[in-house]
Amino acid sequence: MSGTLQGKVAIVSGSSAGIGAAVAKELAQRGATVVLNYPHAGEKENATKILSSFPEPSRSIAVEADISTYQGAKTLVHAAADAFRKVDILVNNAGIMLPGDLDDPDDAKVESNWERMINLNGRGAYFLTRAVLHVLSRENSRIVNIGSGVSRVPSTGQSMYAGVKGMLETLTRSWAKELPRKYGCTVNAVAPGIVATEGYLSSPQFVRDMVKPFVDSTPVAPRETTPEEVAWTVAMLCEEKAGWLNGVYVPIAGGSIMI
Repeated sequence: MSGTLQGKVAIVSGSSAGIGAAVAKELAQRGATVVLNYPHAGEKENATKILSSFPEPSRSIAVEADISTYQGAKTLVHAAADAFRKVDILVNNAGIMLPGDLDDPDDAKVESNWERMINLNGRGAYFLTRAVLHVLSRENSRIVNIGSGVSRVPSTGQSMYAGVKGMLETLTRSWAKELPRKYGCTVNAVAPGIVATEGYLSSPQFVRDMVKPFVDSTPVAPRETTPEEVAWTVAMLCEEKAGWLNGVYVPIAGGSIMI
């Protein structure tokens, strides 16, 4: 698929690690100019490494911007517009998962978790998309939201995360009706299952034990999704021939999500 996205400019939020980094690499491999995003100075080195792995790193940039803030979304889009004058692809990937029970007695912890997840996973995607519309190409542009299978197959301790990802799924359907004719774009969502990112693989064993039954029952094979499988799916939705796919929800979980 090399070169199929040549001439396209893509913003991938939260792309200094994990799924976002894999998506950024895949888009770059297909010829896109990529605007990498990292939230704070501590992630700059990771972003630089990702950038240097691109076939033509000098054509892309890395931008520090905290998408959980209103100004962060504007900063990222302004940097892309200043450098490339347009955006063809937006991937709303930036997100965080903080587990917790609804009846957790620690009010401060619950409030903090809610603010962090709603501001980044929900509000961040909303305002980044709003900001990018001003420079979005008016023909064959793409918006892809990174949801999660947990919004349809939730598990214990994930109601807050599932709810916020469900918000992103609903925004996808709403935008898929609202935006295409006005902005020349399609809007779709992908929903990974358990993804074997570096963060997941380095998580405490009890976390992996908690999701093991879900992983083991996957119809295709008893394993996690790879970041590269998510990235391939995102990239395919960005291809020119995907122009009649709009408002779709694509589970990437080996058949463990079929709703």
